[in-house]
Parts: sequence; C-alpha cells; structure tokens
Amino acid sequence: MKLSNSASTNSDNVLARMAPEVAVTFSPAQVEALKVALTPRRHPVNIRLSLPLGITRVYLVVLAGTELRSSDRLRQSAAQHPLWTPMNILVMAGTMGFSILALLAMVQLDNTDLSKVFNPKAAPASIPFKADRNSCEESGRIWREGSCLDLSHDPTF
Repeated sequence: MKLSNSASTNSDNVLARMAPEVAVTFSPAQVEALKVALTPRRHPVNIRLSLPLGITRVYLVVLAGTELRSSDRLRQSAAQHPLWTPMNILVMAGTMGFSILALLAMVQLDNTDLSKVFNPKAAPASIPFKADRNSCEESGRIWREGSCLDLSHDPTF
C-alpha cells in the first residue's frame, strides 16, 4: 500500500509527541503499521460545505463509500451518534419539505406557457398555408379545430 505524505507526517507527529524513551521502542514494522492506520480514508463522495446561517456559520459534510467498519464498530457508532434525534428529524423534514416544494415548482413551471411570460405581446395567429395536421405540427405549431395555430405569433412582426 502506497502511503501518502500526510500519513508519514501524521505518524511522525504522533511519535514526536510521545516520550522519547517510548518512541524509540517502536520497531520499523510498528512504525509502518502506525503510518497505515493514520492514512486518511478516501471517500468516493466527499462534499464539505460551510454555510452562513444568520450571524453564525454551520457546516455540512456528506461522505459516502463502501462500508468497511466491523459490526461491533457500527453498533458503537450508532450508540454514540443516534440517527433519530430532534435536530436530525427537523433537518430531514425540512430537507424533504424543501425538495417537495422544489419538485412542485418544477412541475408547475413545466405546465406554464412561458411564451406569455417572455413574450407578452404574443397572440395566437392562424397559419393558412399549413392545411394539414402533420405539416402544422412538424413546424412547431398546434393543430386545433381544423386550423394551424401559432401561439407565439408577435403581432408587430
């Protein structure tokens, strides 16, 4: 296993903080094991954000990857950091609520005729030279009640 410079630096720092008479008792194999143990874990998903929240800042960390911890360590972690705390529930409910509102806004936006928003002068106009449904719809217009309509027609054109 190739060790990073930070692992060597971390192990050197740990050894430097020990009493010299203890540090010299480490064998080369033990020093190597210490370096391996101090090698930072790399996660495929590693998102770290610091967000302003009023007069303070909060941080958000999302890490994901293959689970390598033993079942004993998982139980210990679950006992130390329970998932269902009032603040965790509040954050999860807020995130779900925001996500639902964002989804509803996107659906509403998809159902909105944006040509009226971006081109308020647009008015429907009949296109007489498109006499059949196929040629009308191929040109990006709408076939309605036997005639071809251009719903984004600008009357000042």
